[in-house]
Amino acid sequence: MEDIIFGIYPVINLLKNNPKLFKKIYILNNKKITNKIKEIFINIKKYNIPYYEVKKQWLDQKTNNHVHQGILGIIYCKKIKYNQNDIIKIINKFEKPFILMLDKITDPHNFGACIRTAVAANINIIILSKHYSPKLNSTVKKVSCGTSEMLPIIFVNSLIHTINLLKNHNITIIGTDIKSKNIIFDKKIYLPVCIIMGSENKGIRPIIKNNCDMLLSIPLFNNINSLNVSVSTGIFLFEIIRQHLFLK
Repeated sequence: MEDIIFGIYPVINLLKNNPKLFKKIYILNNKKITNKIKEIFINIKKYNIPYYEVKKQWLDQKTNNHVHQGILGIIYCKKIKYNQNDIIKIINKFEKPFILMLDKITDPHNFGACIRTAVAANINIIILSKHYSPKLNSTVKKVSCGTSEMLPIIFVNSLIHTINLLKNHNITIIGTDIKSKNIIFDKKIYLPVCIIMGSENKGIRPIIKNNCDMLLSIPLFNNINSLNVSVSTGIFLFEIIRQHLFLK
């Protein structure tokens, strides 16, 4: 199967991390040659990727008028159907799995931003519900800056079933809850762990909260009631990294 990726940074990131995925690249004709465009051309030549110059109207049509920055790539996309057994196979590859679960994150921009944050934090796998999540489409891939190709993203039928599965493999389940009196900075968190993030307005569902080993919050000030989910995700994940690396 084929898919598209567009935008300068998503294309560059994927060229750096997985150039073999590219089938061809399209660049706006008479595109200003910036340092980033030079970098793209260097990689195109290095990996012998076919490229074509096209008009802006063509790129607008192919991207449904999204902000493509004059560049679009056609990539090979292997459609893989995951099941619960695949989750266990994946986490068994790691001594101390670091997992991100997203509950009812329905906005593709938030989803893409969470993916990028997860990759930066070296998350091993992202798990979502099939029923309460956006598809892994071109918008998600652009916002994630191409990082969606860098880790397993698994859609499951039941988050509760998956939580119990993870618990059976000695993985601590931590839910995020703005109402919790337990502050993340006050708790020592040990890997392996699964962090569950919910929507900005409603958070994780009550049924998910009831199946967590612990609920933690971020302290907020000046009458701010919530943060964007990708921002909250970054705070939680990198606090765990800080503890794991520096507070042993």
